[in-house]
Amino acid sequence: MSELKKVAVIGASGYTGEELLRVLLRHPNTSIEAITSRQMAGKTLESVLGAVAKESPLVFENLSPTEVSGRADVFFLALPHGVASEFALPLLKAGKTVVDLSADFRLKDKGLYHQYYKEEHPAPDLLVESVYGLPELYRSELKTARLIACPGCYPTSTILGLAPALKKGLLKPDSIIVNSLSGISGAGKKADTLYSFCERDQNLMAYSVPSHRHIPEIEQELSGLAGEKVTISFTPHLVPLVRGMLTTTVAELRGEMDQAGWQKLYEDFYAGEAFVTVLGTDQLPETKRVIRTNHIEVAVRHDARTGRVLFFSAQDNLGKGAATQAVQAFNVRFGLDERSGLLG
Repeated sequence: MSELKKVAVIGASGYTGEELLRVLLRHPNTSIEAITSRQMAGKTLESVLGAVAKESPLVFENLSPTEVSGRADVFFLALPHGVASEFALPLLKAGKTVVDLSADFRLKDKGLYHQYYKEEHPAPDLLVESVYGLPELYRSELKTARLIACPGCYPTSTILGLAPALKKGLLKPDSIIVNSLSGISGAGKKADTLYSFCERDQNLMAYSVPSHRHIPEIEQELSGLAGEKVTISFTPHLVPLVRGMLTTTVAELRGEMDQAGWQKLYEDFYAGEAFVTVLGTDQLPETKRVIRTNHIEVAVRHDARTGRVLFFSAQDNLGKGAATQAVQAFNVRFGLDERSGLLG
């Protein structure tokens, strides 16, 4: 399918929304028909993004779901949780395709949503229908999805780092310890002292311990891969970078596997994946090689001395962890080259 798809970005003024616009502007198969933001209403896209949008006539608008629904066929929702459902429901009823970058449709259990997001789920009937937007694991389901629930950045880095091992049943499911380091942009645009330059520069900190909101999402997907309940310990950290994410996971081995076996398992599992690079035994993932791309680097090391296995992944939290992954899922959904708009 090579015709232009009419798309709209709802909540386009945040870091994720801006990154999404940069990608869609260069995408050969999309025509951006509307961009919305209450804060930016009336401003031109060029005034916000600069040269990358120099020839764009787009202006930010403050539109309701009813007002915007006739403008496009595919809607990317770069909105906070709770607010995204307010758009998703009427847009789906209008026959549109929704690619949601919020947390509203990732969890299948509305009780977990209430527990971690401190409010009742606004559209529980849609949870059974939403497709988790991780193309490497849900490619076939995405091809017919009406509602795509794009993964969070921490879940993407953790799940892709562990998927081959859990699929093979090689890890003890209650032994997994995850430590992730994220750039500050992962917190979004907030007028909060905690995220200011003076607080974050030359400073490292852990946060949301021991109950970060992404834990149930990670456990849900890892349990599905393992075919049994997986419980993790998860510690996120903020680091003095604008963007980038590095995740290190340690788990106890169940069964026998040497380093050569691990290497082959991962290379075979991700063979043919355009955006997953399995590094060799002479290299470990680094954020500088994946910034501003949809790529994720992964590596695995067997620690024979302790009987544990170490998993590493590096990605751009605004890219493979958010905006570019949403476009990758969009490409899969509409039968486009999966790399469209995502290379170069």
